[in-house]
Amino acid sequence: MANYNIYVLLSVGGTFGPSNVNQNIQVGDTLTVTVNNYISGFRNWNAYQHSSYTSTWSGLPAAWTSSFSNGPLVFTSTGAGSGLYQISIYSYRSSPYAFRSGRIYGNVAAAPPSYSLSAPTSIQEGTTGTINVTATNNPSGLIYWAATPSADFSPSTGTDYITSSSGSSSFSLSPIADNSTEGNETATIRLYSDSARTVQIASTTTTITDQASGGGGGGSTGGGTTGGNTSQGIEVFSQNGTKIFGTDLRTQNLQYELSLSLGAGATSATYAMADANDSTKVVITTLGFFATSNRFTINTSSTGFSVTNNGSATTVGVLAFRIA
Repeated sequence: MANYNIYVLLSVGGTFGPSNVNQNIQVGDTLTVTVNNYISGFRNWNAYQHSSYTSTWSGLPAAWTSSFSNGPLVFTSTGAGSGLYQISIYSYRSSPYAFRSGRIYGNVAAAPPSYSLSAPTSIQEGTTGTINVTATNNPSGLIYWAATPSADFSPSTGTDYITSSSGSSSFSLSPIADNSTEGNETATIRLYSDSARTVQIASTTTTITDQASGGGGGGSTGGGTTGGNTSQGIEVFSQNGTKIFGTDLRTQNLQYELSLSLGAGATSATYAMADANDSTKVVITTLGFFATSNRFTINTSSTGFSVTNNGSATTVGVLAFRIA
């Protein structure tokens, strides 16, 4: 909100320009008022709001009660707006007699509407998350939202209705389960005041959790939670219980093909990949020619990997695939 520095020079009967200061404001704005009462050797002055006006203030003294001889008077508009205000200022000395006055006046407009969005920390592919909207000083009406990357959502745009009385609403957001391993992604949800979605009024982010980041199939490292095992995705047994065939549907497939831009000494995000630290099952390698053999460090664990740049800032390609 704005602050306005106002200087008022009082006069007899408040009859000349510097004694009548016009300042239009909106709710939440602050006036910092400095007064010269124009009475030699006497500095006191008082301020009050005319009762015929409905504006309310924080920091403005009650009518005819306080005297100010040093420094400015600071007060803030707290009313609902859409009206006029007038603050009268006067200074009186009984002996020798002197009376000076002035005023500050103008229109108080309502504060502009403001909006905020809140989203879950993460939403898994194939599930639905709730996005909450909070509005202040808003007129009743439609608002418009959009989520990006748009290809990751169905739908990726929509509308919502907010009433001026409640000031809150919500809508659902559903990332698409694409059944491909691509790692977690950051999604941005934006709120607009117009149907063309050109005037943005709020935004937030959430993480799309990759449903397939643990691999395919029904094994314990796949998308399912029960059945199968980590060594075979399909097992065929004879009638007497002898296993006659087994194959791991998750082996020998490319898990990640990445291009990472890393600063000097920086480490990338961690990419989910089962058995990343088992060289008999996984190969993770960097691509390109670099002067030193230890230019990059591939950090692995049983659940994923990251890449550390041991040199100056650069971009490096990374491949991660299963071999068994």
